[in-house]
Amino acid sequence: MTARSTKTRHSAAIRAEAAAWIARLQGPNRTPEVEDGLRRWLADNAEHAVAFEMLTDTWEKSARLSRRPAERISSWDLAGFRISFSRAAFAMAACFACAIVATVLYLRSDAITTDIGELRTVTLEDGTRVHLNTATRLRVRYEHTRRAVTLEKGEAIFEVAHRPQWPFIVTASGRQIRALGTQFVVRSDARDLVVTLIQGKVDVSPAHEQQGVAVNPGSASGIPPARVAGALQLKTFTLTPGERLTFAEARSPQIDWPSLNGVTAWERGQVTFDDTSLADAVDELNRYSRVRIVFADTAIAAIRVSGVFSTGDSASFAQAVARAYNLKVAEASDQITLALQESGAQSTRAR
Repeated sequence: MTARSTKTRHSAAIRAEAAAWIARLQGPNRTPEVEDGLRRWLADNAEHAVAFEMLTDTWEKSARLSRRPAERISSWDLAGFRISFSRAAFAMAACFACAIVATVLYLRSDAITTDIGELRTVTLEDGTRVHLNTATRLRVRYEHTRRAVTLEKGEAIFEVAHRPQWPFIVTASGRQIRALGTQFVVRSDARDLVVTLIQGKVDVSPAHEQQGVAVNPGSASGIPPARVAGALQLKTFTLTPGERLTFAEARSPQIDWPSLNGVTAWERGQVTFDDTSLADAVDELNRYSRVRIVFADTAIAAIRVSGVFSTGDSASFAQAVARAYNLKVAEASDQITLALQESGAQSTRAR
C-alpha cells in the first residue's frame, strides 16, 4: 500500500483564508467559537500560521503609522499575535480592511473544491470540520437560522459542531440532511445520493416542500408499486448510527448497514471491495485518477473482486486483477486497458 498524498493548497488561497480570519476577529460577529475555529485552522497546517503572521504584520504596520500610545482604541491577543490600533492609523488601515472585506465576500461566494485525486480538510468558522474526497465541490452559507451547506458534487464527511439552536443542513441531489451535532458522510454523483451516519442523528427529507403524503410501505398493500416508490421519495428518514440511506433513480430508497471502516477508507487513501463487480470497482477507482481503466471485452466487467487497494494507483490495481484472472494489461499515458487473453474463457469465473 502507498501512503495517502494530499495536494498542498495554493498559497494564494491560504492567504485569502488568513485575511478572512483577521476580518472575522475584527468584525462585530467575533465570538469564542470564531476564536476556537482560528486556533484549529492555525493548527491544521504550518502554512496557515505563516500566512496569518504575515498578514497580521501587514495590518499592524499600517496601524503603526502616526500611532500615539494614548490613542490606542482596539487590541486583541490570540495564538501569539497581538495587534493594536490608533485613531490616526485607521485611515491607513482602511485600505487593507477593504481588501479583507472583499476577500471575505469572495470566500463566502466561492466554492470549496478538490481536484481529481485531491483530499482536503477544512474547518468552518463555527468549528465544524469537513473532509472533502476527490473531485468534490460544496458551498457554505451561514445564516441566523441555520448553517447551510450545498454539496454540488462529490463526497464529504461532516463533523458538525454542536449548536442546538443553529441547525446544520446539507443539501444535495434534491435532499436535505439536517443535523445538530453529529458525524455523517454524504456522497452525490450522477446516479445516486448516499447518506451514511457515523454518530449522532440526522433527518433526510426532500429539499423543497412537495405535495403529497408519505405512506408507510408496511401498510401499502393494494397500492401500485410506482405510487409506493413515489411516496417513499417524499418520506423523511431518520437515521441511527451505522445506517446508510441510498437514493437511486431506478428504485426506492434503500437502507443498509455497511462497514463504516470501508465507507471512510478514502480518508486513509484506500478503497475497499467485498465481492464487488469489476465494473463498479473500476468506476470507483477512476474517481481518483486521470489515468482511467477501461475494458476491451465487456465480459470482464462481471468479474468479482475483493480487497483493499490504494486510491490513485490504478496501475497496481489493474496488474493485481490481471494476475488473478489471467488478463492482459495495456498501459497508455491516460488509459489502462484490461483485455481477455486468447485462452481467457476461464478468466471471468468468480473466485
